[in-house]
Amino acid sequence: MRTESRLLQMFVAVADALSFTRAADALHVAQPWLSAQIRKLERQLGFELFIRDSRRVALSEQGAALLAPARAVMQALDAFNAGALLLRRQQEWPLLRIGLPPYSHLFAERVVLLERFAQIHPRLRIETVVGWSPELVEKVADEKLDMAFVVGEVIDPALEYRVVAQSSCELLCRRDDPLAQLDVVSDRDLHGRTVLVFERALNPPLYDQLFNGPKRAGAVLRVDHEMMSDLWLEHILANRALGLNFIRRPPAQLQEQLCARPMIDQRPVLLRLARRRGTPHPATELCWRMASAFEGIADAG
Repeated sequence: MRTESRLLQMFVAVADALSFTRAADALHVAQPWLSAQIRKLERQLGFELFIRDSRRVALSEQGAALLAPARAVMQALDAFNAGALLLRRQQEWPLLRIGLPPYSHLFAERVVLLERFAQIHPRLRIETVVGWSPELVEKVADEKLDMAFVVGEVIDPALEYRVVAQSSCELLCRRDDPLAQLDVVSDRDLHGRTVLVFERALNPPLYDQLFNGPKRAGAVLRVDHEMMSDLWLEHILANRALGLNFIRRPPAQLQEQLCARPMIDQRPVLLRLARRRGTPHPATELCWRMASAFEGIADAG
């Protein structure tokens, strides 16, 4: 005689609940059907597993004797299924989890790198997570991400970094603004002018790099939650505010109204690829090696 594992699962569920109704709920089956299956098992065994009356359900002597072996069978099945799942996952193509800062798609090098990587490794699964650079760095350090692109000097000693791209900082202003007449703009040229900024908490190192100089020179900093968006550009047009831009170019329909001027006092803004130090994930190593070609281009730029 061979007993089906499904019947053993039902027996253990009823024995644990001492109620056909509660066991049926736990198994997500109908109570009458569960009762019929237990009767089927009892017929196979040749004795009753439960004592039933109008008030309660209790294990019979034989049922109590078989409960421990039944649990052992179920535990063995659970271990078998867990082992099979692990082996199946080991045969799957690996998953690479990559963090992306907002607007990082405006760095052409980042787009090319990921597109080329996906083309060369088409069966590799890539999962992207969008977040601000400090948050992404923390997730890489905590092993919630395998690697991340980060903007600015967001450095964690537990990680290693590879420069992928760099971009010069420019001032965005209206074409009829006096600053548009200058070939280059310095921080002191922004004295008394309103400069749109993002919230410092989003990326403190990048905020300090971009805006500390203008602030010391007497610029008025105003937080704009639509930083780098089309609405941000419209604010510059409508309010005669200024924007410091390191990546976004005015769309074609606004190029006759806006102009960009180089900021002489600003360092280039770097886009880096970050990963944990030590033995890397195989897929991480593949992407890291491909990024080395971009590192040389970025350094030359």
